[in-house]
Amino acid sequence: MKKALAILLAAILLCVLFAACGGSSSSTSSSSSSTGAGTSQSSSTTPSSSGTTAPADVTLAFTWWGNQTRTERTEAACKLYTDQNPNVTFELSAISGKEYWDKMTALAAGSNAPDLMQQDYDRFKIFQEKGILEDMKAYVDSGIIDLSDIPEAFLGAGQVDGGYYAFNLGVNAPCLVYNKTLLDEAGITVPDQLTWDDFNALAKEVFEKTGVKTSYGTYYGPQHQIRISVRNSGKHVYNETGDGLGFDDVSLVERVFANYEYSRTSGYGVAGELYTGATSVELGPIVTRASWCEFLSTNQVVALQAAMEDELAMAMNPEYAGKTMDGAYLKPSVMISLGAQGTQEEKDAAAAVVNYLLNSVEANEILLAERGVPINTKVREAIADKVDEITQKTFDVISLVEQHSTEIDNPDPSFALELDQAAKVLMDEVLYGNKTAQQAAEEWMAKAKSLVG
Repeated sequence: MKKALAILLAAILLCVLFAACGGSSSSTSSSSSSTGAGTSQSSSTTPSSSGTTAPADVTLAFTWWGNQTRTERTEAACKLYTDQNPNVTFELSAISGKEYWDKMTALAAGSNAPDLMQQDYDRFKIFQEKGILEDMKAYVDSGIIDLSDIPEAFLGAGQVDGGYYAFNLGVNAPCLVYNKTLLDEAGITVPDQLTWDDFNALAKEVFEKTGVKTSYGTYYGPQHQIRISVRNSGKHVYNETGDGLGFDDVSLVERVFANYEYSRTSGYGVAGELYTGATSVELGPIVTRASWCEFLSTNQVVALQAAMEDELAMAMNPEYAGKTMDGAYLKPSVMISLGAQGTQEEKDAAAAVVNYLLNSVEANEILLAERGVPINTKVREAIADKVDEITQKTFDVISLVEQHSTEIDNPDPSFALELDQAAKVLMDEVLYGNKTAQQAAEEWMAKAKSLVG
């Protein structure tokens, strides 16, 4: 009876916590290994916010989503950590992006959330509200987590009511990534900034000269394009309190779905079928030259380039002509959180690992900004001449976005997850010709209002 009740309670928490949860990023690997990590202060004990010391041996569960490049670099950084502090070891798990959030929810429901959990800006607050994340303010106050070389502008994203529940491991932005080799062969140049009219004209030109079709963001989904469309009008998708929409003009959503409709009706767009089974950026049609472009976050381009021989380049995400506000924004690429369900000794040790990821030049010489441009200014300067060419390009496009962007929206409310999933389904319906852009937009708005209600 007790076992059945426990299962029922876990299932209820699973439904309440993430009723339609999906992955926000991509992955090619799922691994579990045990390696070690520690601070650069090689010590057999780990300082505690309460002034105590951790036991000699601590094993920390560390989970993330991501590509194979991320997995290999994270494992290497953790190995260095252990070499310096053999008292701290890791159970490392890279989980597919489409499975990650369901897995985290299930672990939390069983009071077994990881000690170190990669987080997403649009999701961490849901975990925080459920008490799954530890407030790291005590570790900041004690100096275990050092924020002295991190600009204040990068710290607010993970704060809730004055507490630190997530730290940004890098900065990224939505971008257009394209096959520069292919376009150079055709004598086609892509400007750094485009309107959607410019992009449609480019799709036509590329197809006529090369026979290669265009991705209209099928892999990435509509949610970020809807956000940029609404921001171009001077409004935001959600209101300041996060309990409702911040706009009521359905045409701002319709013009996003109109791009998918044009993708199909013009004959220039990649068929939706080519994205079936594309669970990671390395499996998208751009890799095989079935498409000349893709819409991704800047930090995903490193893994995509690793899967291709052709040279990639980036431009800003297209925006709408006649905009009243820049739609572009800088976003925490991924974040790191401390689990609240471990022992105090595990939390103390994990806090030191967070400090290592944020501040260690040695660690970041291994990670090399794959998760995004580092927020620690000294770390960024130290690795600037060590990153590869494609990573340097992400640095450059982030600098471009900084000049043509506005402040990021507040974290999305919890019901946004279900709305984003509905948007992806509607996108597919438009791509397959089952719905018009107008019908998809009206259904999106009705779904949004029902979730708010």
